Amino acid sequence: MLKIFEKSTIVQVFTILVVTALLWAKALADPQPMAPSGHFSPLYDLIFNLSIPPLVGVIIAMVLVVLAGFFANLVLANAGLAPRNSLLPTLLFIVAMSATATTLTPSLMAALMVIIIIDKLLLRKTSLSIMSDKIFISAALIGIATMIYFPAITLVVAYLLIAINYQLYSWREITIFFLGLLAPYFLLWSVLLFTDGLADSFVAMGAEFGTLSLSVGDVTTLQSFANGVLILSFLISLFIVWSHLGEKTATWSKNATTLMLLTATTVALMPFKQLYPVSFEFLALPFTFCLCQRFTLKPSHHNRSRSTLKDNLFDILLVIIIIAAVLC
Repeated sequence: MLKIFEKSTIVQVFTILVVTALLWAKALADPQPMAPSGHFSPLYDLIFNLSIPPLVGVIIAMVLVVLAGFFANLVLANAGLAPRNSLLPTLLFIVAMSATATTLTPSLMAALMVIIIIDKLLLRKTSLSIMSDKIFISAALIGIATMIYFPAITLVVAYLLIAINYQLYSWREITIFFLGLLAPYFLLWSVLLFTDGLADSFVAMGAEFGTLSLSVGDVTTLQSFANGVLILSFLISLFIVWSHLGEKTATWSKNATTLMLLTATTVALMPFKQLYPVSFEFLALPFTFCLCQRFTLKPSHHNRSRSTLKDNLFDILLVIIIIAAVLC
């Protein structure tokens, strides 16, 4: 199946659309209405109050995921982290985002913003650090994401780890980050100040941290097993890619580390959501990168050609991953 992603773009796009249809078939057949966020989410609440019909909500979510998949592919390719002639990252991203998605939700919308945030934090040239303007923009985007889905504040955990990776821990860089993070809130608080909602917003934000808990979701055994297959596939790929960092250039290694450190967001998000099954929305980018690298990892210099057996095993693994995502 992986050979498909070495063929023409038309064949690749057709394959991606077929897989997308399989992943969203259940949601399209029985569309669920958009639900209240249950969190501090002023931007999502504006959309929710539009009373979008259930089917329209599902279609919007699906289209956003597909478009985001192509954008993620472009971001990875431009950073040299994925092949330029392959849409395999698009497929893997759609699989990860669609595994637990049913309709347009605040967590899905906030997770899609992660692509833009990471695009600002990836290196493009020989410099091994990030400019101040990109730090500010990334922080502001995180702030906007929290207005859509407040638990996205856990993106700060990933950013702090990424900042260590880039050595962005001077007082100036820290100040720029927090000013960027608060910039969207300054605008929100200015509006709420004149609508008598400022105090309520502070209470709602504070209440978010009082509802943290460690719980397990109510899922079937089959769904639990399918989720476990996806997690295991990702963790093995993460370990393999991490072990090969030393073979790459400094820029490539920095960018790869940045993507893999996003995994910290999903871990930090668990008290806001649940321990298991794991949501792959905020894990979509590292999942995409690690699996793509695993499938396209070049053999060592003394063994250039892949064996037919290895190709077949990778094909089987990709099919299993798609099936697991459908079952989730």
